[in-house]
Amino acid sequence: MGPRSEPKYAPVAVPVTEDGSALDETLVASAVDTVSPDATPYLEVVAPATLPEGYTFEAEANGHAFTVKVPVGGVEEGQRFSVPFPAGANGYSGAAIPRASVPVGHWKDGLCDCFRHGIIHPALWNAWCCPLVLVGQVMHRLKLTWLGGEGSAAHTAATFRICLCITIIYKAFDQVIKYLPLAFVDAYGRPTTEYVEIVYLRVLLSILFFLFVMVLVCRTRRQIRDRYSIPEQQCRGSEDCCCAFWCTCCTVSQMARHTADYETYAGLCCSETGMPAHAPSIV
Repeated sequence: MGPRSEPKYAPVAVPVTEDGSALDETLVASAVDTVSPDATPYLEVVAPATLPEGYTFEAEANGHAFTVKVPVGGVEEGQRFSVPFPAGANGYSGAAIPRASVPVGHWKDGLCDCFRHGIIHPALWNAWCCPLVLVGQVMHRLKLTWLGGEGSAAHTAATFRICLCITIIYKAFDQVIKYLPLAFVDAYGRPTTEYVEIVYLRVLLSILFFLFVMVLVCRTRRQIRDRYSIPEQQCRGSEDCCCAFWCTCCTVSQMARHTADYETYAGLCCSETGMPAHAPSIV
């Protein structure tokens, strides 16, 4: 006969009283099934990005905002982990939505912090090459109309698309009239009257387009300052106009950074909000 194998047993814990007698099974079941009212409920959170241990970000669940702290070891983007959720005592058991908070009373960063997220960031290049596109994204986040004012959901739904179309039409028309004067020269290569008129037309359109962008930047900046109680620091009474006129690109870039969580999510050039579709709104 071969060697006998030792029997294996699973350990079982049996509650006993002080005198050593076992408790009744019904009492044991009752004690196990009862949850302490003081127990802190937990909620599952999906990591919005790859984050280090101890990093904190804001999340929202069932209308309640709370701070999430990344656990030991950090998390990878898309990873699910549980965090305490005191507001869940009312029975809510859904998922939390990560969100960032917008500073109140001051700008998130300075007017000249354009390179904060790198030299190839989409918001930076939009601010430099197509400021109206970036303004359209900011206004779409703030639910403003394409003229920079407040409006209904129906009036604000197409804000970005209108700004994008205006930019494309202007850029295309500008390129056409840029080279059109070359067709209006005499036999000696001297510009004709039509040549001069087309050049003046291009200059006029450039000025009108700049003034249109400047007005939108000014109105949008004022909307942000009013919404987040940001006081004027310089040129009191005309700071928005001065920033929009003298520092258009820097001003648009600052507004974009203030209304988006570029620290967590990558920016996009041509989306309605300038952010990925899964990125939550923070305004």
